[in-house]
Amino acid sequence: MRFNARTAGLAALMSLAPGMRARADEPGERAEALLFGTAVNRFVGKQMPVTLQLRGVRAAGIAPLDVTLTEARYCGAVDAAHGRLLGVLRSGDATSAGPPALAGARDCQDKLEDVARRLPPGLDASAVVELVAQWVPWELRFSIGDVATSGGDGAAALNAALVRAKAAGPLTTVDTAGVHLQTGRGASLDLDLAVSFVKARDALLVTLSPADASGGGRELRPSFLDPPAAPAGTDAIIGALFPLANRVVALFTQDGPLVLELEGQAVEVRALQISGGNGLLTVRGRATPRALQETVRLAIEASGADLKISEVRAEAELEDCAAASALAALTCRARNAARAAAVAAIASSMTAHYRGQLLRVLLAPPPFSFEIGGRHLTLTLTPSRARSTAAGLIVYGGTDLN
Repeated sequence: MRFNARTAGLAALMSLAPGMRARADEPGERAEALLFGTAVNRFVGKQMPVTLQLRGVRAAGIAPLDVTLTEARYCGAVDAAHGRLLGVLRSGDATSAGPPALAGARDCQDKLEDVARRLPPGLDASAVVELVAQWVPWELRFSIGDVATSGGDGAAALNAALVRAKAAGPLTTVDTAGVHLQTGRGASLDLDLAVSFVKARDALLVTLSPADASGGGRELRPSFLDPPAAPAGTDAIIGALFPLANRVVALFTQDGPLVLELEGQAVEVRALQISGGNGLLTVRGRATPRALQETVRLAIEASGADLKISEVRAEAELEDCAAASALAALTCRARNAARAAAVAAIASSMTAHYRGQLLRVLLAPPPFSFEIGGRHLTLTLTPSRARSTAAGLIVYGGTDLN
């Protein structure tokens, strides 16, 4: 079977699956993305139609058969290592006309023959096919499962071609090692993606770990995400243990500093690092208030079930007065006192300005762009809740995957 760019996008989607429940003191670098069925099916719909070529048998004089996958939907997990898609295939390059043939979750539960009987009449040849995705370290394999055909004279040829494709083994594989996470300006981090299929809410769980640390035999660990805490309307959860969260923060801040506003003036914050515990998160960095024109150590503290800013602390970077002469030391200490006072005023003003604001609004997740399976994918999360645990940071929200 030959796959085009849209097919690669469908394959790449299936390699975005989640991880599993971590101990509070778990070391290591790991991130997870849990995509619920609504988000998965929204992405699948964007990929249609997909043109394919089912292999022939040259020795028997059977030519390859061109087909089009006009519709598909994700039907959830078979088990942790296998996921199931249901699709409608039509002979040639026919496109879908009229209302969708796959109307909802009922199609995933019914027998394929029953779904095939609901296909619109008049089609020359069509089939309802089950596509099975299997993940093994470090690749995702796609195979044909059950098949039910309908239509005119071409139905027999289509059925025979699909039976041959099923017997031939995986249609294609997607390498999930060394996937590139890229920023807008080209900075990148290589990650290995592990895939797990989750029955609850037809979800996909993707576990990401740095390619330089994961190793070929690394086993999946229990997820540290917390789906029961998700607000209504959530269709994706993204989280990272603090070590990897800080690596990703460092990656994206290469594109530019975090800019905070204070009384009409910009405060640029660089060298960001995050740390925290249950219900508490601290964002640290080196800030340069343009009015002060000096670098200060800044800490933004947030707390609560949906992290809100509680305090902004700042410390001046003071001169070392110990080696100076008595008169010079006096002047040095005076400068340090002036710096400390100015920085304290800035911290007080920033606390007054930002206290009570949601951290997820101030530090919105950037678009996460991946290169996988020969296709560029971008995951955008609109956060509806952000919380900190002893292990790391978790963000809930609505997602768009393109």
